[in-house]
Amino acid sequence: MKWLNKNIEIISFTWWLIQGVLLLLNEIRVYYEYNKDSFDSLFFIGIGLIIISFLLFIKNKQVILFLGIILLLYSIVSLVTIMFLLLWAWRLTIFWLFLLIPIINIILSFKLVALKRQ
Repeated sequence: MKWLNKNIEIISFTWWLIQGVLLLLNEIRVYYEYNKDSFDSLFFIGIGLIIISFLLFIKNKQVILFLGIILLLYSIVSLVTIMFLLLWAWRLTIFWLFLLIPIINIILSFKLVALKRQ
């Protein structure tokens, strides 16, 4: 647990950067595959996640606390969205796997906020 507390910025940076890049690449793929006229909101969310992940290296506690709260809200919204999608397609037998990433998001962002509040 001490290791997690010591390296929370690096873990958060890599976790949110990976999510932002994957979301951005998926939206670019959808844009070119379906010949869309403009990007969806998920494109801008991916860019936002990449920017927020780089802003986590700022040493100001208030900025990190604010970014942690934003990431926590994003995690809760993504969890609720996935829950609605899973309820809509209730035949999925591996539904717990889809809930894993939003739950890890919530735990990681809550840990980031809790450590920076001290």
